[in-house]
Amino acid sequence: MGIFHRYNSTIHGNYRSAYLRSGLLTGLLLAAYVLVRLLMGSPMESPTSLVVDAILLVVLFLFAAWYRNSLPEKKITLKEALLFGIGLSLVAAVVYGVLLFVIQVTAPQQTQLFTNSYQLSTTNYPLQYWAAWWAVVAAAGVLLLGAFGSFVAAVVLRNEKSEIKHKQQ
Repeated sequence: MGIFHRYNSTIHGNYRSAYLRSGLLTGLLLAAYVLVRLLMGSPMESPTSLVVDAILLVVLFLFAAWYRNSLPEKKITLKEALLFGIGLSLVAAVVYGVLLFVIQVTAPQQTQLFTNSYQLSTTNYPLQYWAAWWAVVAAAGVLLLGAFGSFVAAVVLRNEKSEIKHKQQ
């Protein structure tokens, strides 16, 4: 079939260690925003917000550009940029979810505010259950938005096309 092609894609750098470091920093930055808001006396009303989303997308794009510039000859394929971005999003989601859970357990008023803003009752389950739920919701949101953002960053930042292999008949 002429529709399907096989691509020969080259990975130019160690994207795994780069997305582990970058994802850790991104997750820490997102959790730091929640913690700073809590300490300032104006806690977040929802585990996902436009500010958290904007921070994630900007930092993801900056780290992807930094990764591309750290490569030899500064060449990156769509596949490598996408793998880097999705890996960063996954690590950031896990780190942010775990740290958000810790923040909510140590400051139950944050969990109470999240639950009340969605008009849910906390009488059926203890606050720790709600804290775990909001951490999972926030992590899933970061992962999904980060995956979309990584695709956009990969399309924008790629500067090398993969070679197409044609079958000989």
